[in-house]
This record gives sequence, structure tokens and C-alpha cells, in this order.
Amino acid sequence: MDNRCPVCGKDLGRRKLAHSVIARMDVDCPHCGGGLTVNVHPAERVVVLAGAGSALALALLSYALQSQALLLAALGAGMAAAAAISALDRIRLRHWPRYVPRQLRPGME
Repeated sequence: MDNRCPVCGKDLGRRKLAHSVIARMDVDCPHCGGGLTVNVHPAERVVVLAGAGSALALALLSYALQSQALLLAALGAGMAAAAAISALDRIRLRHWPRYVPRQLRPGME
């Protein structure tokens, strides 16, 4: 993943998540102060939603059926999703820009 600021070009790879507003996925570059938006790839979204959904479904089913095997399957599904997102990041999204300049929505000037 390309973690450079599109405004000033500084690397933001070690940036802390606490500096962002998660609800809007907006961040400010600590070097130039430029407004940035986190650029989430559609494949990332699919992998995270599928992994979290399957882990949650298996966990609820294991609770309903009181099955330890299903609980371990839910844990495995969560771990598989984490591994898949990491592999996707390293293999396919190597040159995907993590941040794009913030676009103001109409009426927010």
C-alpha cells in the first residue's frame, strides 16, 4: 500500500489511528496539514465484511448450539480474514494509494 501523502509526498505509514476521525475516515497530514481521506479499495471492504460476517455468524451459531467446534471455526474465520487482508495488501494493493486529497462536499465550503 502506498502510504505517502498525495499533497506533500511524505510517508504516513507509521501514522497512528488515533489521529483520524473514523466516522468520516478523514485525516490531516502531520507534515503539511493537508486534508486527506482514507482510500479504501473495494476488495478490502469485501474481505473485511465477509470475514467479520462469517465469524459473527459462526459465533452466534456456536452460542445457540453450545458447540466449541463452531466457536473454534469462528475464531479460524476471523484469523483467515486477517491473513487475507494482509495478503491482499502485500500482493494486490502494493501500489494502491491509501490517502487521497479531501474533497469538500457541496454546502461544506
